[in-house]
Amino acid sequence: MKLWDRIRDKLKESPRTRMILLYLFFVIISAVFWSFLTFNRDVQLDIEVPVEMSMPNNVHMLSKVPDTLTVTVKDRGYRVLTYLFQKTPTLTLKFTDYSDGNSVFKIDQSHLKKAISAILNKQTNIISVLPESINIKFTDLPGKKVPVKTDIIVEPRDDYALYGALIQSQDSVLVFSDAKTLSEINEVYTYHVEELDLTDTLRRKVTIAPINGAVIEPRAIDIIVPIEKLSTQSHNVKIAVRNAPQGVKMLLFPSDVEVTYRAPVSRIKDDAGITAVVDYNTVDFSSPSNKVKVTIGEVPAAYQDVKLSHDSVEYIIEKH
Repeated sequence: MKLWDRIRDKLKESPRTRMILLYLFFVIISAVFWSFLTFNRDVQLDIEVPVEMSMPNNVHMLSKVPDTLTVTVKDRGYRVLTYLFQKTPTLTLKFTDYSDGNSVFKIDQSHLKKAISAILNKQTNIISVLPESINIKFTDLPGKKVPVKTDIIVEPRDDYALYGALIQSQDSVLVFSDAKTLSEINEVYTYHVEELDLTDTLRRKVTIAPINGAVIEPRAIDIIVPIEKLSTQSHNVKIAVRNAPQGVKMLLFPSDVEVTYRAPVSRIKDDAGITAVVDYNTVDFSSPSNKVKVTIGEVPAAYQDVKLSHDSVEYIIEKH
């Protein structure tokens, strides 16, 4: 009572407060009447009904089943209100109920409305459904194993290099479709990937490009492109003489040469694996010069920009 007495005294003291409270009172009364009239008359509303398929493991739909259906419903306002604040039930479509026996999963509008009515309130009237029907081809044939071709361009920065082959999580996938389509598919391709100026190993999941009227499993593969920093190195290597006839010895001055190259850090070894070669068959004995050309022989695949400190050396021929 003390609180009410305080409010009453406040109202007596302040006409402004009295007007505000009076206004709020009428607003509340109006809201009550509006709610009563609205919730007791028919209201139309669009709701999204989730869709899921129940089908055998050996069956593959050849196009996408809609994730949701847009359903226009009409019902009393207070019942429609439940669709706004509660999770809409999921419509489960059984493959065996709608397979026509001719590799087509088909639901016309009337059957679709009937299936939706079964999961909604019994008094709810369904006005329309979008899409109006579902018509999807399927296959129960086993998948065809085909190779995956990667469409990828990778370029490291100048001071980095590829130091290994492209690694794929798998080199083939399964394709499901009708017999005619499967006979025409012999490989699949990933979407185009282009990465430039890379300074680290590339790890990427790439999606396989879709094929109309077919299902590909899996839809993506993982790829790894090894990239490593290059280091400039130099070594002295002994010059090898090749193709010298039996009983002939070629003495070289100097007998070794410095080789400079760039290589991935993990591939650098004390023995570089690079050879320098003098070919006896290239000696021009008619020339007054006693020099012979030195060329690069074997080079490991990961090495780049291999150079020799000089391109020729002096020689002396000894015969035994």
